[in-house]
Amino acid sequence: MRYTLLAALAGVATAHPMALPQEKETIGTPPANNLLGTIAKLTNSKGELDGGWGPKVRNEIIESTPCGKVTFIFARASKEPANMGGSVGPIICNGLKKAYGQAAVNCQGVGGAYTAGILDNISAKGTSATAVREATSMFTKAVEKCPNSQIVFGGFSQGTAVMHGTVGALPANIKAKIVGGALFGDTRNTQDKSQVPNFPKEKVHVYCDKSDGVCWGTLNVTNGHFVYATDGSAEQGLAFLKGKIDAAKGGAAAEKKRSIDAMI
Repeated sequence: MRYTLLAALAGVATAHPMALPQEKETIGTPPANNLLGTIAKLTNSKGELDGGWGPKVRNEIIESTPCGKVTFIFARASKEPANMGGSVGPIICNGLKKAYGQAAVNCQGVGGAYTAGILDNISAKGTSATAVREATSMFTKAVEKCPNSQIVFGGFSQGTAVMHGTVGALPANIKAKIVGGALFGDTRNTQDKSQVPNFPKEKVHVYCDKSDGVCWGTLNVTNGHFVYATDGSAEQGLAFLKGKIDAAKGGAAAEKKRSIDAMI
């Protein structure tokens, strides 16, 4: 299975060549000419890409977990395990829970019909229609279950394409609940001009290493595609989402005060 994964990723990289800027120096990042070695180090015994962070399963919307004040919905990269993956998804979920309290944050991975298969990357939208339907269901259930929660979202690699195809097409009442998003190794970065279509650009931050080949219009998988959990990008994404959550909380509090003042 490991050989199949390595061969598939290497095939994607060589089938979509492109010129790249020089890779930035990042502590802990393998050299750019050792792509297969990098993938091998991140591949677990099941042939999955696994950076080692967890928990890798979060179902706090579709299960009976009580509602928190914040909901985080995440779509993992191709071949990452479970529904949160083993890299930036768990890092951000854990960070939000640490910041606001375990019970105050519900984390939900996009799993089920979203299998994160490698070949789905070459479809017109960078993922499958089935994956988008599954993600749409997660946002819908989040609002139905926890209508007073603020929603933030994230995605890594193919998971970014899932969010590109999902968020902007959501009904207005659901989009109104979403205060921010963070995308890593965005496979739709060039195609969608560093934003999620039909969604406020200022609410989303795209993290793309300059040596990450998938960010610049092709599926050229390079070492830069695997740095986001180790180069500080995940923590930056967490800080961005916290900023959006806190700003939304402040705005809601101010609006509540204005309503009370108007009644006096």
